[in-house]
Amino acid sequence: MDKKKELVGRVNSFNDEQMYSIIGGDAKTYGPVSADEVRRWIREGRADEGTKIKPEGKGDWIELGTLPEFFPVPSTIPPKISQRHAAVIQSGFGEIHVGDCLRYSWHVYRQDPWKITGVIGIVFFGQFLLNSIPLVGALLAFLLNGPILGGVYYFCLQNLKGHPGGVRDVTETVKDRFLPCFLATTVSSLLAFGPFLLALIPAAALFFASGVEIEKLAEHSALLLAMGLPLLAGILGMMYLLICWSLAVPLAACSTSDFWTSLTLSWRGVRNNFWPYLGLLLILGAINLLGILCFVVGLFITIPVTFLATMIAYEQIFRTTDSR
Repeated sequence: MDKKKELVGRVNSFNDEQMYSIIGGDAKTYGPVSADEVRRWIREGRADEGTKIKPEGKGDWIELGTLPEFFPVPSTIPPKISQRHAAVIQSGFGEIHVGDCLRYSWHVYRQDPWKITGVIGIVFFGQFLLNSIPLVGALLAFLLNGPILGGVYYFCLQNLKGHPGGVRDVTETVKDRFLPCFLATTVSSLLAFGPFLLALIPAAALFFASGVEIEKLAEHSALLLAMGLPLLAGILGMMYLLICWSLAVPLAACSTSDFWTSLTLSWRGVRNNFWPYLGLLLILGAINLLGILCFVVGLFITIPVTFLATMIAYEQIFRTTDSR
């Protein structure tokens, strides 16, 4: 009996040391990873019995359900790969290519401009109506603006992947990913506002120490400069944090990540691509300014293109699909 237990232990040890590669729902190959990592993917719904897997050293791809070390599994595990995968960075963050973001966003938009503009227009008009409700509008804006924005990002991502949806993409995101999107929006905004609040302290201290009346403040240029420098630094710090966390809501909406993981990944991914990402944001801002100058009607084109371009940058950084 002891020899039998020892043999079983050796077999289990071998299975745990074995490395595997799998083909994900996006048709990309992941791995090699350990057996524990494959089990985690199964628990998260990223792999099921039909997922193609290849143990290292073997030549053929087989179905995951045929390997006894992984199946049978508890019935509570989702049988299909979810549309929202865990945001796992396999081999570091990718690089943003601004030209590709602009070209491909325009290409995708031209495939179905009426639907893309229509869905985004309907969602934002509905959001405007909710926010305009007397008394409760401010509360609804505080609770729903982040999740609704996440739903628009998810809708755009589905279009990029060739699975165009509709308003239902937005409503399902609000329902399924409400808490991560809400917390990603709220926490990132509060944290980003911190540098500006800190900058107010020396500016206020200089003002009160000077004894200058507020009506005569404009006459003291040196004091204005001394107060303005920390405020400028605080504003720049706030903007930097907002940019670095700007992809937290898309991550919270389009993956199974919790809000803190979304903040962390957005911070790391954007920092690795800060200057090209900033360049993309400036170009998109200029494009939307042109949309305003075109009697505001141009925004019906530039805003959808902006969302699509942002999600292409998201794809390039986090490598969730093969962006053009």
